Amino acid sequence: MKQFLSTLFDTVAQRLQGESRHDDDPYRLARVRKAMLALVGEGNGWEAEQLRHRVLVAESARALWFMRPDLLHWLCRAEDERAAMDRVMKLQPLFEGLVEPALLGPRSSARRDRRGSSLGG
Repeated sequence: MKQFLSTLFDTVAQRLQGESRHDDDPYRLARVRKAMLALVGEGNGWEAEQLRHRVLVAESARALWFMRPDLLHWLCRAEDERAAMDRVMKLQPLFEGLVEPALLGPRSSARRDRRGSSLGG
């Protein structure tokens, strides 16, 4: 019941805050949804169905982006955390151009450059 109320609150809050972006490309959003649904898989049970529903009704790429921890939590039930994290991180390129660059974090090449310059000097 607690999980249901949390999901209901999230859905209502998204709509009230107007998170929906009109410039989200529906085809790219569909690709993100499809990839996230593939990770949930055909698992039975209430929690799997709830996660699938949340992915399907999310109104924006940003809402899907912030759903990744829930997806990670779901995946950790069936596999180790490292493998689950790798699978969720593979979604990141799908979000490029759909969410703010600050959410995506520094580019991996920029991280390597910073690491190399701090070691060299």
